[in-house]
Amino acid sequence: MKKTYAVIMAAACCAALTVIAQGFVTGDAERRTIEFSSTVNPIAPEGIFFDDPAARVGPDGTLWTIGCRDEAPTYYASHFLDVLETRDLKSWRLHRSVFASKGKDDRIAESDAVMYDSNAIFQAGRWWLLYCLPDKRHMLGVASAPSPTGPYTMGRRLPECTQISPSIFRDDDGTTYLVWGQFSLSGAVMKDDLSGFRPGTLREGIIDERRHNFHENIQLTKRNGIYYMVYADIGRRGVPSCLGYATAEKPFGPYTYRGVIIDNHGCDPGNWNNAGEIVEFGGRWYVFYHRASNGTRFLRKTCVEPISFDADGLIAEVEMTSNGAGPLLDPFAETPARLACFMEGNVRVATMPDGTDRLSGIRTGDSATWRYFKSPGAASSLVVRVVAKKGGLLELRDGRGASYGMAVVPSGDGVTVTEVSIPLTRPFPEGRTAVILGFNDSKGFVSMRKRKNDERFDVLSFVFTR
Repeated sequence: MKKTYAVIMAAACCAALTVIAQGFVTGDAERRTIEFSSTVNPIAPEGIFFDDPAARVGPDGTLWTIGCRDEAPTYYASHFLDVLETRDLKSWRLHRSVFASKGKDDRIAESDAVMYDSNAIFQAGRWWLLYCLPDKRHMLGVASAPSPTGPYTMGRRLPECTQISPSIFRDDDGTTYLVWGQFSLSGAVMKDDLSGFRPGTLREGIIDERRHNFHENIQLTKRNGIYYMVYADIGRRGVPSCLGYATAEKPFGPYTYRGVIIDNHGCDPGNWNNAGEIVEFGGRWYVFYHRASNGTRFLRKTCVEPISFDADGLIAEVEMTSNGAGPLLDPFAETPARLACFMEGNVRVATMPDGTDRLSGIRTGDSATWRYFKSPGAASSLVVRVVAKKGGLLELRDGRGASYGMAVVPSGDGVTVTEVSIPLTRPFPEGRTAVILGFNDSKGFVSMRKRKNDERFDVLSFVFTR
């Protein structure tokens, strides 16, 4: 079995290196498209960071998601916007560098700043991109293209917009609205050619931080006659880790705060913000959002979850999952550790030099959660692939915290991949289940003093066996 896993590991590394070679491009590199299959969270392949997702359904039913590309652990975003394309939430294309603020494909003559959350709309037979930069001289602008993948015209500055986070929306009567802002939201009605605002339509203070927990990253949309503002919500823990929303009967309000759609707290110890949108696709509604990784707030990955509305149009809060918009995970298929959707302690999803992702930074008392699986029933064991450092203890639990077995991870060299088998002490109940791995020292003793400098082992993957 070790030989088989070694072959799998080598193949995975080669695949990851191929993705990195195709995906991480500079401003002077050729544009590339990566095709891949995914029904799990995060959506994009290992080693690729795609955030601030803005989801739009095109006239032919294709779902396009415009997003930023994070490229460093020390600052937000980059000079490039990327686009995800799918028709079924299974087969995807990632189009790289569809719009750039610097380099060969530079479309913003007035600025070389990085780009933040952007937005798009299909109107008058073209796609219109509302882009955003942290540059007071040229903060928001508009460009157009025949496709979300380009080629785009040169960007045109919108001088009336002096804040980040644009969202463009066309109502049923053909009126096009633009909203934007941070802490306090402004809005206006756009001219038919999107060259600027209709005179006298500028509104300020539509929603704000005090009344609506509004931080930034806004979406204006509509469902069944109700207008929704979806945005980064700062109402919990004093950080914008939630996507919250407010509703109104008119595009510019007044808006009533309604609560949280999803909270990405616990996705990574360095997490700070959330961003995303809701969208109807294939007869269902989904929320797109991002999670942090690598112990920093600057390397983020886009995920998706199904959502539902009640009779009054209110959205039930959903939790982060590993299976996302796909089916329940198969417990008897190998699950990559990078699919962990909730973590406690110092543990995080870390990207290795070869582009592969794993759980790393594991200390005494940490834990990681994967949800949701089909029940493994009376499985005999859980085989976990690890890279041991100081070694320690692995404990298998379900979503209620019930324990199903433990195993010791011997100390190691921090390089060699080994397998640890946890014998199951009892069957899992029927139905869907979460899987939790708890991490301790070899005696199962949690000491706060030991937590500071006691990285135990990395986790690469796991699989139930019969």
